[in-house]
Amino acid sequence: MRRFIAIILYVFFLPRIKKESKRKDSILAIYGHDQKRDPFEQLVAWLVKNGYRFITPEELFQFVSGKKALDEKLVWLSFDDGWESNYDNVFPVLKKYNIPATIFVATKGIADGYYWFTRAFQNRESSLYNEVGDLWMMSNQERVKIIEQLPPYKGARSTMNPEEIREMTDSGLVHWGNHTHDHVMSDNCTDEELAEEIEKCNYIMKDITGKDCNFIYSYPNGNYDDRTVGILKQMDFKMAATTHIGRVFCPSDVYMIPRFEFKNGCLQENVLQCFGLWTVFFNKIKETMGIKNKK
Repeated sequence: MRRFIAIILYVFFLPRIKKESKRKDSILAIYGHDQKRDPFEQLVAWLVKNGYRFITPEELFQFVSGKKALDEKLVWLSFDDGWESNYDNVFPVLKKYNIPATIFVATKGIADGYYWFTRAFQNRESSLYNEVGDLWMMSNQERVKIIEQLPPYKGARSTMNPEEIREMTDSGLVHWGNHTHDHVMSDNCTDEELAEEIEKCNYIMKDITGKDCNFIYSYPNGNYDDRTVGILKQMDFKMAATTHIGRVFCPSDVYMIPRFEFKNGCLQENVLQCFGLWTVFFNKIKETMGIKNKK
């Protein structure tokens, strides 16, 4: 049914898709999380066929900061968290098409083999909270205390390991971004907690790759406030990526880079996602029906 809906919407929005895919006035920034190979490769093939050039975060900065003018169709590809599928499914496609991507890594997940929210979802019936989504709303100190009381994580490793990260680094195709150590909500941390989280992520990634991880930051869960931005500036980060939907116009605020999220749907759905058409369409329906998005 979902595929059928995607095809119908793709046909309906086709004139808009054609128009959007010809734009050279802004950068198409798209991102994913835990990706399957076939949907991702189909999307990459579509972008390549339509004349897009994939860029690195350093190139993105040149455009967003206004140091370089746009004159071609550009796409910046990124992934959040550091899932094992980034190595198993994304990396082979990057090598096949010889394109760069940025991966924002939460390093505690690399060490543990899972993320705290994965453990929380496994224990979603816990009496320590009403809903798993509550954990995104509380102070960082309170969240950590609750997670530590949960039963141990059960399951296979779901994140990349250091050896895989080194291999991806050596390829020259994968660029690393900071996503904090424990995937914390930036605005729920004290200044000291957030700075420590960012520094620890950088320290661990530099130990693994030999390179600093303090050029670009992705706000975990999209959470941020003015304090967060101020801390990033103090720590000399050049850019930060949000979860806001939209194209990247140049020049614009380097700490407020919008991105379109794509998932594991069929090609038609992912193309709609990449131009914001899928999410906007269904968000309007949910808004009309009074339905709220939940974790």
